[in-house]
Amino acid sequence: MKMKKLIAFTLALFLAITLAACGDSGDTQNDNTATKPDSLQGDAGFNHKEDNEQSSGQTSEANTNSQQEDVNSAFTEDIDNISVDIIATNAYVLDVDTNSVLFQKNSDVHIAPASTAKMLTALTVLDYCSLDDTITVGSEIDLIASNSSRAGLNYGDTLTVKQLLVAMLLPSGNDAAYTLAVNAGKRIAGKDGLGVQQAVKVFIDAMDLKAKGVGATSSNFISPDGYDADGQYTTAFDLAQIAKACLGNDALSEIMSSYKIYDTWRNGREVTYYNTNNLLNPDSQYYYSNAVGLKTGSTGDAGSCLVSAAAINGQTYICVVMGSSAETRFSDCLTVFSAIDPTISLPQENHAAPSAAPGGLMRR
Repeated sequence: MKMKKLIAFTLALFLAITLAACGDSGDTQNDNTATKPDSLQGDAGFNHKEDNEQSSGQTSEANTNSQQEDVNSAFTEDIDNISVDIIATNAYVLDVDTNSVLFQKNSDVHIAPASTAKMLTALTVLDYCSLDDTITVGSEIDLIASNSSRAGLNYGDTLTVKQLLVAMLLPSGNDAAYTLAVNAGKRIAGKDGLGVQQAVKVFIDAMDLKAKGVGATSSNFISPDGYDADGQYTTAFDLAQIAKACLGNDALSEIMSSYKIYDTWRNGREVTYYNTNNLLNPDSQYYYSNAVGLKTGSTGDAGSCLVSAAAINGQTYICVVMGSSAETRFSDCLTVFSAIDPTISLPQENHAAPSAAPGGLMRR
């Protein structure tokens, strides 16, 4: 009799444990619906929240936010490196927050900077000038090449440093670059009467020191506008370091993330400048809402270039593409960002390799 009771008790205990285990298994399955995506390509991971809401019927705001954070975290954890096919001959992709490289292509090769050099010009100017300082445009605007991109400055115009930075960084005005360089050069030398050519040289020396100070140690700059010149070079890696320093400056970050800026100068002239970066243009097929800058460039030696940045899921990424073509520089950057942000819809276009840039190409 005792033996039968013992057997019955054992069977009942086993049945209870089995039923409890089945219940726990069901809860675990529901908790793990938002799985970590295996790939950064496509829409992996972005439909899980919707699936959970349909199965449960209702999800609280707190749970919804938690699920989205889990998805974002999954992508961030997966991004150790990315594999993309781009046209640009030189490229470098940096996670600014972790300071880790996600992709590189000939990133240490010496290349012409084109107008991406203006990022360094802006950083150097702000080491010696305040945004509210006023500067009168002088004969330095005659130093720029005839086929340069211009901001339309005239001799005798008086602008603030900030207004000149806008004129240099949005429409890529070489005239604004030289006006800033000459006046900052005079301040560096402590000589208001310093000649234009001498002031430019003083400023260029300061640019090269600034480059090394931000980690761009494989560059040599000769002009403040980046116009092609013998002995002037940089690398995709170095440009990423310069871009990172720009993003760390609130004034420059605000300017270079703007598509359009309207202003009135002291002489009453009204100007509206548009950014040459189509990632910021809402009417462009290359528009990307997460883009936050930075600078285009185009010369015969450099080809078409773009140093861009984007804020994705709470992280900031810099993408440098050099030696591309006028349109593919934008699609190259979007291809890179799409490997980090699967919500991007890439424009449909012919990704043909760019031909050699023709002589006399406008420098931008």
